[in-house]
Amino acid sequence: MMLRVPNAEETEILLGSISAPDLPVDRIAQRVEEVYGLTGEWKRLGGEREQNFRLTTLDGSLFVVKIAAQTEPLESLMFQINALEHIQRIDPEIPVPRVQHTLSGKAISDITDTDGRSYALRILTFVTGSTLLEVIKSSGAVLGAEELMSLGEMGGRLTRALQGFRGDGAPHVMPWDLSNGLLFSDTLKATMPQDVGPVLQSVLDELRIVLSDRLPRLRAQVVYHDFHESNVLVSLEPSFRIDGIIDFGDMIFGPVVQDLSVTIASLIHWSVDPVYAAACLVRGYQRQMPLEAAELEILKPLVVARLLLQVGLVAHQAAQDGASGSKLDELQSMYVDALLKLHALPNEEFLQAMVPSVVPGVSPQALMSNSPTPGLLKRREAVLGKTYTFYNEPLEIVRGKGSKLFDASGKEYLDCYNNVANLGHCHPYVVDALARQASTLNTNSRYLHAEIVRLGERLGATLPDSLDTWFFVCSGSEANDLAVQLSRIATGNEGVVVTENSYHGNTTIVSPLSLIDYDVQHKPDWVETVSPPNLYRGIYREGTPDAGARYADHVKQAAERLDRRSHGMAGLMIDSIFDANGALVPPPDYLSRAYAAARSAGALTIADEVQMGFARSGTHMWGFQAFGVEPDIVTMGKPMGNGHPIAALVTRREIAELLQKRTGYFNTFGGNTVSAVVGNACLDVLIGENLQANAARSGAALRQGLEALMSRHHIIGHIHGRGLFIGVELVIDHETKAPAKLAARWVRERLKSLGVLVSSTGPFGNIIKIRPPLVFSLADVARCLETLDQAIGEIPADLRTKGA
Repeated sequence: MMLRVPNAEETEILLGSISAPDLPVDRIAQRVEEVYGLTGEWKRLGGEREQNFRLTTLDGSLFVVKIAAQTEPLESLMFQINALEHIQRIDPEIPVPRVQHTLSGKAISDITDTDGRSYALRILTFVTGSTLLEVIKSSGAVLGAEELMSLGEMGGRLTRALQGFRGDGAPHVMPWDLSNGLLFSDTLKATMPQDVGPVLQSVLDELRIVLSDRLPRLRAQVVYHDFHESNVLVSLEPSFRIDGIIDFGDMIFGPVVQDLSVTIASLIHWSVDPVYAAACLVRGYQRQMPLEAAELEILKPLVVARLLLQVGLVAHQAAQDGASGSKLDELQSMYVDALLKLHALPNEEFLQAMVPSVVPGVSPQALMSNSPTPGLLKRREAVLGKTYTFYNEPLEIVRGKGSKLFDASGKEYLDCYNNVANLGHCHPYVVDALARQASTLNTNSRYLHAEIVRLGERLGATLPDSLDTWFFVCSGSEANDLAVQLSRIATGNEGVVVTENSYHGNTTIVSPLSLIDYDVQHKPDWVETVSPPNLYRGIYREGTPDAGARYADHVKQAAERLDRRSHGMAGLMIDSIFDANGALVPPPDYLSRAYAAARSAGALTIADEVQMGFARSGTHMWGFQAFGVEPDIVTMGKPMGNGHPIAALVTRREIAELLQKRTGYFNTFGGNTVSAVVGNACLDVLIGENLQANAARSGAALRQGLEALMSRHHIIGHIHGRGLFIGVELVIDHETKAPAKLAARWVRERLKSLGVLVSSTGPFGNIIKIRPPLVFSLADVARCLETLDQAIGEIPADLRTKGA
């Protein structure tokens, strides 16, 4: 099928259809009272091809009065009316306008102007609410996965509701319909912005094939074709909700995938990453309308085509109105930015981010009671023994969302502690990816599967090039255990050096490296410890000349002690935030010098990124990167799956091959298909929602607020940490730095009672640990600071003078 490009006259007809009548409101009001019996207050509304008014009657009822252009065929208007009534019958919960009939029961009336020309007159109920555009502009919100998936799902639901609609009268003259060929016209090309023209020329040949050959072969039906920020009414509070869908004037009979492309092209510019935004919209859409493989394959070219058409028509209209082409409105510049980003991406990469077509299903909802489970703690102890729990009175947490947790009684808590849910609790994009893959296949990595390869490739792109070989496991403990095994095989030595009071896991190998859990006097001979680089209360403090070099020299001394005991030094394992020591920030040269000392002793360097990895610092993807070092091995865990058990180790090929040649390594669940998909979904969110930047922004606000608290509360001795990993150290006396352990415990418990969750840590237990999910907002920061201010202010007097 050849795509027909409109000639000059046809182009003018298409472009000329973008105009609205301009009748006097008094004349319209008189006619509406006459045929509908409605009177009231009138307010003019915008409209591309219709003259629109909001009419508020004396009883408070709201209506939209619509005067169609003379070029609009009557059958097209009846087509819209019949479609609205069809939607109301099929899915009455979709919030669309209802048709108001005349006093004589007709769906359409007419009105004439002073010259006797007749126009079609319609009235619909007015759907109240704010448009998505208004809400975004007033709130400054950026659309995240939850909002985008909800929008995509509503678009798919609307398409599904229209599936059985067989009404005649779909418009033939529709400038926004890609099949009209307007995109190929010389008129539109001539008004394209300068930076967009080359894009148009480079894709025209491909678009001819897509629009003339591939698109007509796909399923088609009546589609809404206009799902954008000015036609969707939403609310943000108490949570995101779609209140209405308006303006059905662009409906066509066309391909389903073209309808989706309109939604994507119209909404992706409200997110940081257009590809991530598109993936969220597609996931939501497919909950209601599954796509076929052939539709997904041409989705990106259709989105690019729609963006080009949007940019071209806006530029043409600006030229017609006498506006300078370089002074395009805000939306136009956002369209152009999204277009350029999307155009630069190969279609294969775009497709990788989209989910395959699946049969939609209803996601199961967990059953939750409205009251705590009686005797749950005793029952737990009967089954599990005296296991570790948070807080003096443990919480029964039953639900999570974003930065919030909810207990069995429904109370909300601000989670300022949990770095496992790195992206926020129950992130909908990750949950969706997990559920889809779990319902398709979950098996081990001995079979070929693209997702585990893709995960390694994507993570590898964030690390030094030399780190090129991956091992996927289920926990940070397993990753660190394997790191020690590799270091021993590679060096022929046994000894491992860690910092005092560290934590690196709980396997047979790494438990001895977790000195937070036992007395250092009981450590095995092959373990050596060094002082953590604590510039506040350590052996070398702020202002000490060469503090970094002095702390690093302890690594050399530890290696010598291991040599004297005939163990030798196999590895130096360091967590770059020194979590169990209170979120320390070492001297800038410490890590590089410590690494150099380890390598001089023949050891490998191991960066334990289980705590600080995945952008928590706000400045780098990995904690060690802030110090300009390149480890031999990097381990990662907790935040990697946003609560799903996935972890990994990456090293150089020559190190990995030593293990592979000797014994090999296999982990039944490590890198399974579901875990790999979850890992990729987490990367999508981390990058797509620009959470590293949020960690920097919220982390800076948190630190600034804590420093202000420190000026008011003498018990705060120091603020440790960086990004969204902060330690607030409480002391009895600033001179002696005597730790206020009991006060810290009291603050932790008081914060819990006030609805804010933190932990206490450090070798003396006097440091309040604040380590929230990366979605932690500025409002969350304010709530955390306000509550912490209250709790510290309420510390009993006797605890301010007691250390333990």
